Amino acid sequence: MKLSNEARLGIIIFFAALLFVSGIIYLRGINLQKKEYSLTIFYDNVNGLAEGSAITVAGLTIGRVESMRLAGTSIAVEVSIQNKVHLSRDSKALIKSSSIMGGKLIAIVPGVQPQTMQDGDTLTGAYEADLTELTSTLAPISSNVLGILERVNTTFDEKTRNNIQTILADFSKTSMGLNQIVQVEGQKLDYAIGNFAVFSSNLARFAISLDSIALSQKANLDTSMTTIRTVTYRLREASENLKTTTASLDAVIGRIERGEGTLGRLIKDPRMYDHIDSAAINMNLLFKDIRENPSKYVKISVF
Repeated sequence: MKLSNEARLGIIIFFAALLFVSGIIYLRGINLQKKEYSLTIFYDNVNGLAEGSAITVAGLTIGRVESMRLAGTSIAVEVSIQNKVHLSRDSKALIKSSSIMGGKLIAIVPGVQPQTMQDGDTLTGAYEADLTELTSTLAPISSNVLGILERVNTTFDEKTRNNIQTILADFSKTSMGLNQIVQVEGQKLDYAIGNFAVFSSNLARFAISLDSIALSQKANLDTSMTTIRTVTYRLREASENLKTTTASLDAVIGRIERGEGTLGRLIKDPRMYDHIDSAAINMNLLFKDIRENPSKYVKISVF
């Protein structure tokens, strides 16, 4: 079938437009496959957070803020997270300073639950104040102090004004020192807080592993506890029997000490000892006499 000139021109224009669009997609690096999933985080305060702000885990950027809108008394922040990052459902989303110079980001503290967040899930976040906000709070205080100083100049004498100026100068130096500390130590503090969050996560995972070990060894622990209970019961019985035997022995010793019974009389009554001793002497004499004069006791007749 032979195409008309108009059809040929239309086909050329179509392929030219397709090639043009493909070139734009390639040059801009646009990927038509979705590599991110969306979450909604609710905050009471998003002071300083903006669209495009980074979302990090232990300092590693894993997503960005897409949009923010008012949702009742809270602020709903729509974020996108990389598909390769799997966040637990009990993770925490903290708004904190991205640097000492200002700017905010969302720092994710990973949870320990095995269930992970899916596209469209929601999360409740929190706002974390930092030292930079403390220094900004000192600015209006300094302004008020200056106003008070002007009133002091018109109220007090020169000596009192000099004392007050000395105090305010010291206060100003303290404020400057605090600002320097914040600038120098702020980044270290953010790094330390991130490390502490990672440590807490690892500690929670260790606790779960410990629970798993305890569950796997539960049967052995139960057997050991049963054996311990049996041994304890037998030791208790032996202790009771020992108490009974001791009580009986105490009673027998008491009777002996009171002179009751043959053994008691033998120990307590000296006459009993003398009688036995006398009987033993007489018996020895009898045996001696029998050996020496057997004819007195035994008569032998011969037929």
